[in-house]
Amino acid sequence: MNNLSLYHRFQQSAALHAARGAITEDGATLTYSELESASREVAAALMALGIERGDRIAIWAVNSTEWVIAALGIQAAGGVLIPIGTRLRGREAAGILNDAKARLIFCDPGFGDFSYLDALHEQELETVERVIVFGATGNALQGKSMTFDQLRSSAPRACDEELDARIAAGSGDDLSDIIFTSGTTGKPKGVLMTHRKSLAACDVQAKDVDEFTPDDVFAVTFPFAHNAGYRAGWQVSVLYGVRIIPVSTFEPGKLLALIESEGVTVLPVAPPVGQGLLDHPDRVKTDLSSLRCISTGGTVIPVKLVEDMRAYLGSGTVVRTGYGLTEAAGSLTCTRIEDPPEVVARTVGSPLSNIDLKILGPDHVELPQGEVGEVAAKGPQITPGYLDNPEATAAAFTADGYLLTGDAGWIDENGNLRLTDRIKDMYLVGGFNCYPAEIEHVMRTMPGIAAVAVIGIDDERLGQVGRAFIVRQPGSDITEEDVISWCRNEMANYKVPRSVRFLDALPLNATGKVMKTELRDMV
Repeated sequence: MNNLSLYHRFQQSAALHAARGAITEDGATLTYSELESASREVAAALMALGIERGDRIAIWAVNSTEWVIAALGIQAAGGVLIPIGTRLRGREAAGILNDAKARLIFCDPGFGDFSYLDALHEQELETVERVIVFGATGNALQGKSMTFDQLRSSAPRACDEELDARIAAGSGDDLSDIIFTSGTTGKPKGVLMTHRKSLAACDVQAKDVDEFTPDDVFAVTFPFAHNAGYRAGWQVSVLYGVRIIPVSTFEPGKLLALIESEGVTVLPVAPPVGQGLLDHPDRVKTDLSSLRCISTGGTVIPVKLVEDMRAYLGSGTVVRTGYGLTEAAGSLTCTRIEDPPEVVARTVGSPLSNIDLKILGPDHVELPQGEVGEVAAKGPQITPGYLDNPEATAAAFTADGYLLTGDAGWIDENGNLRLTDRIKDMYLVGGFNCYPAEIEHVMRTMPGIAAVAVIGIDDERLGQVGRAFIVRQPGSDITEEDVISWCRNEMANYKVPRSVRFLDALPLNATGKVMKTELRDMV
C-alpha cells in the first residue's frame, strides 16, 4: 500500500523538476531544488528546537514564499500544520492555538495596521513556546521570538542523518494539518486531515479540475490559510512541478500586469475579483493570452460574468466553478471544459472522479433525482473527524460513512449538482421552506442592488420571515419599500423578505462567503 507523506511526494517532484522554477514573488524565483533545501533548513532547525513528530505548528501570515517554505519544513519535520486566517483577531487566533495545543507559531509582524505580534502578546497562549516572525528585524521582537531569517541562518540544526531519518519515518496515516472551519455556522471546529487524504485531494484536483502540467504558472489568489489556497493552491502545485505566484492582496491593475509578465496560465478568482479585472481600464492593453483556466465560485455567479471572463480574459479561456468544504480537503465537484456558461453559473458541476455523492432526506434515505435534500459525500479525501470533538464527528456522518455537508441541493438531469442553500440557513415561513440562496439569486437582478444576503428572523404570526441585508449600487437610492414591492412581483409571497436593512458592505470571510452569523447578531 502506498504510504507516502506529502513531503515524500514533494521530494519526488523536486528531484524531477530540480532546475525548474517553483515559486516566484516580487520578481525573484526559487527553483524546486532551492525550495527543497530551504524547507530542509527549517525542518532541521525545528528539530533542534525540540519539535517531535505530531507536534502542532501554526502559520498566521499572508500568502508568501516564506509561508510555503515554513509549511514544507513543518511537514518534513513530521509536524502538523495549523493555518490561521489573516483576518482573524487575537482572541480568535488564540482560541485556535489553544484548541490545537500548538507549540510554535510562524507569523507576519501584522496585516495592514493590525499587529499580530501585539495581539499574540496580549493573549494567554497555553502551549506556544516560540514565535517565529517573517520579514521582521531582531529589535522588533519581544519575548520568546525570533525572525525567520534567524531560524534559517543561525539557529542550531539537526544533522542531515537525523533529518533524513525523521522524513523517512513520515507516514500517509500521520496527521498533515488541522484547518479550523470558518465559523459561518458557529464556533470553529478543527478538521483533521492525514497525509494520505491530502494526497488524494491533491491528485484529483490536478487531474479533474486544473489538469496541471509542469508548464503551468498558477497565481494563487486565495488565502493559504484555506483549502482553496493551501491544498488546492500551492500544495498540489509543488507536487506536480507547477510554478506558483503567491498573491497576498488584490489590486486589479497589478494582477493584470502579473498575468502578462509571468505568463500566468491558471487563475482562481472570486466573482468580484473577476469583475474587477474586467472593469479595469488596463485590461484592453494587457496581453492575457497565457490564461487557459479561470476557476471561480463561493457565491452565485451571473451568467454574463462567466461569458465575459471567457471572452475578455485570455483567449478561449475555460471558466470553471466547483463546490467543496474544509471537511473534504477541498473540492467535491467541478464543472467540465465543455460546459456552457449557463451550467458554470447555475450549477457547481458533477462529482470528482473519486467522490460518491448523493442527496439525502431527513431520515438519511437517498432521494430521487431532482428532489432537494442534504448533500452527502464519500471519498478518500474526506476528514476522519473533528479535533477532540467525538460528538460533532459522530453527527457529521451517516451510518454508512457519508459526510453530511449541511448543504441543500439536488442533482439535475445532466448529473450536475445544484445547490440551494445551507440546511441550517433554510427557514420556514408559515410552513413553507425558504432557501436564502434562491431568494438572493433573484434579488441580485433588481436594479440598484450590488449585493444581498437573506436570513430568517423570528415572527409571531408566521414563525419566521425573511430579512434582506442589501448593499446598494453606487448612485442608487432604492428604499425598503422599493425592494419589497419589486420582490412581490418576482417571487412567491412567502419568499418575499418582510424587512430590509442597508449596509455599506456585507460581512465576508477570507474566501468571500457571507458571515451570516454576524448578520444574525445584528438582529
